[in-house]
Amino acid sequence: MWDNLTIKEAVEHAKDPYPSIRKWMKDKDKKIIGSTFADVPEEVIYAFGFLPVTIMGTNKPLKKAPSHLPDNACSLARSNLELVLSYEGDLFDGFVLPQVCDTTQHLSDIWRISFPDKYVESYLAPRQADRPSARYWVKEEIERVISSLSDWSGKKIVEKDLWEAIEIHNQNKALLKEIYEIKKNNPAALTNKELFALMKLSQQVDKAELNQSLKKIKDSLQSGNSNGYTDVILVGITCDPPEIYDLFDEVKLNVVGDTLLVGTRYVQGVVPEKGNPIDALTDRHFKRGFFSPIHDNVFKNFEEVKTLYKETNAKAVIYVHIEFCESQEYDLPDLKRMIKNEGILMHTLDTEYQTLSLSHVRTRLQAFFESLKGGSL
Repeated sequence: MWDNLTIKEAVEHAKDPYPSIRKWMKDKDKKIIGSTFADVPEEVIYAFGFLPVTIMGTNKPLKKAPSHLPDNACSLARSNLELVLSYEGDLFDGFVLPQVCDTTQHLSDIWRISFPDKYVESYLAPRQADRPSARYWVKEEIERVISSLSDWSGKKIVEKDLWEAIEIHNQNKALLKEIYEIKKNNPAALTNKELFALMKLSQQVDKAELNQSLKKIKDSLQSGNSNGYTDVILVGITCDPPEIYDLFDEVKLNVVGDTLLVGTRYVQGVVPEKGNPIDALTDRHFKRGFFSPIHDNVFKNFEEVKTLYKETNAKAVIYVHIEFCESQEYDLPDLKRMIKNEGILMHTLDTEYQTLSLSHVRTRLQAFFESLKGGSL
């Protein structure tokens, strides 16, 4: 299914993975477990023989979500809910939902009420990750989810199952890192859209199959004329709709670093392959850091961005802002001020999942980078 994809086919699957997921489910006769961003240990779901699928919203019209969440609720949260209520809900056998902010906490309750006949479990990461009790909390949560999945499915897993799942997921991240490095050093080898399509698809399909395609794609990448590109870093949670990457490619931006959940923050999640697998999954959280914005403060985020900017020798920062995301709305003003005080050029790109036209985004982006190349703003 996903084991012999060309990069063009991977981009098409990433745009709408659900038809292929439906076919895979029918052919393999396996269950699909959905989750939203971000800290859910997908290796655990995979170890049970289920397919973990990260739900990343929809660009289709909102029909039912507005009756559950107000217009000023997070665009991503509303879009995720719409996807399962109106379009793909029947695909999923169950859900493991992280609670990373006030909106997602309420969303979990809405999810349970909306799907009384499906398996719905929460995953609760610690809100104060620097406390000594945080590691104990994470390990208990992982064990609780394992127990919950076992009770629901009637299956038991052993250490061998977890290690096999961890190995497959680690291999996936290693391949994505290698492809990313090729893109950084040779921006003409593949487009930004192609790179981040591979990142997205990896979180939604069977990694054991996709890894075979990633190996072939990596080996097929060739050098090209990389002159005229401007190196930038992306900051935020995710970047949607994917046509935004087309705009980056139009003005020859080369993404050399990011803090996205569909990018570097995902591939950083390699699990140490030693000791006890549950301990290793727990350690991963603290080595990589939590996805959840509630665990960070604006000073930590600023230092992360500044360090990434300097390490990559980027020329500018693009902050991808999701409309009405409460954590971003809270942090963005301070982050913009700190970055400006450092003399770092920053462009804020406002996005919404039901965006019908990107003409205004294109105009502002072109103006910013024409000024950047001209040396002044």
